[in-house]
Amino acid sequence: MSGTVPPTTGHDPAGPGSPAAPASAPERGAARQPWLVVGPALLAVLGGVAVGMAPALAGPVLVGLLALVVMLTRLEVALGLVVAASVFEDYLAALDPRALKVLGALAIGSWLVRRARGRLHRGPRTKVLGAAAVLAVALLASTLVNGAPDGGTTLLRWGGFLALLLVLVDTMRAGRLAPASLARVYVGASALAAAAGIVSYTLGLDRRVGGPIGDPNDFAFFLLAALPLSLAVRRPGWRPGVWDVATVLIALALLGTFSRGALIGLVVMLLVAVLLRQVSLQQLTGALGALLVLAALVVALFPDLVTESLTAKDAVADQNVAERLQLWEAAGEMVLDAPVLGQGPGAFGVEHQRWLEELPVSATSDLDVAHQTYLEVAAEVGLVGLAAFVAMLAAGVRGAWRAWRRDGSALASAVLASLVATTTAACFLSEQFFLPLWLLVALGAVLLVDEPDEPDPED
Repeated sequence: MSGTVPPTTGHDPAGPGSPAAPASAPERGAARQPWLVVGPALLAVLGGVAVGMAPALAGPVLVGLLALVVMLTRLEVALGLVVAASVFEDYLAALDPRALKVLGALAIGSWLVRRARGRLHRGPRTKVLGAAAVLAVALLASTLVNGAPDGGTTLLRWGGFLALLLVLVDTMRAGRLAPASLARVYVGASALAAAAGIVSYTLGLDRRVGGPIGDPNDFAFFLLAALPLSLAVRRPGWRPGVWDVATVLIALALLGTFSRGALIGLVVMLLVAVLLRQVSLQQLTGALGALLVLAALVVALFPDLVTESLTAKDAVADQNVAERLQLWEAAGEMVLDAPVLGQGPGAFGVEHQRWLEELPVSATSDLDVAHQTYLEVAAEVGLVGLAAFVAMLAAGVRGAWRAWRRDGSALASAVLASLVATTTAACFLSEQFFLPLWLLVALGAVLLVDEPDEPDPED
């Protein structure tokens, strides 16, 4: 065989019967997905027509559509926005009562769009999601047995938070959203909300720090969850002063809420942290000293305002305690009447007066929550639902505990501390329909990294 190469010509070396050369990857993509070309062109034409016909409306509409596309295609952006917006719920409600619900629906829709292309990860299901599934079944069973006393509104709220929990866990486990990044978003939003609440308080607009969350007790619950996280997300060398300011703002606002339930949760959290050696006595002493200095500074700067707030709090303290005891007793009676599946989602707010009238002391308040998360859940969904709810919280605590013991992770330690604080405060507040518990449970589940996946046979 000779080593000469036949001369090339200007003609196609392939004969008429030869197969055509394979198309390049971009050509194949364009052939399979013509909408990538047609879609933007069509949108450009429609946008130009809209600007010509209604220039005043076209701009906001196009911006809104662009934001919608981003949220539906960038799952991590959608979830970060939901987490940040949850701390400003009442501010958003003033613009539109459906604003936060729409953001949550967009985040879930973004997850569905991504999930339609296949699983986000190959890991096994977590115990948190298993408990959440049992809770969902209990909610449906209770609704079928009792009906929907409030028209199904409470069932939809439960469904929204359960879906958000699933999306958070699935997205973080897939690596599309780092737990630390989500924690920073929450801390940053909490610090901004705390600053807004402090400004509102110092201007005399509120007797207690509330602001973005109208009820100071609920606002305190958000801040209580954020306080340990603010210490964990602080990174030396990356603007640590910013996170120090965030911690100070959150701590100040938390004290300014005058929420006894949140303060009890804070004390329990500190005690557990010392017992578990998460912090030393020296560090605890320093933290308490810093809190006292901050409190003294506020009293010195605004003595009349603080005195007025304490006086107003004392004036209703005894009445609040009596009413809460009556509400707890009513919830307990509701559980005894229907221990398995409860009275139905939303039943406490609609029907608890029936049980109050049967008690020795009649409550004068028209509060529609039990001010006790666990009793309210048991009254509405029964002991089955309560067991599933507590199991879900316990799974989050377990995940954070094991991750901290295994890796010494500062974030896992902070999530554990936040869960201890919030689950304690939930004994005095109804917080099942606010983000902190669900976010912390999701973080606890994800921080406990699963065993590596088994490789595929072809790997």
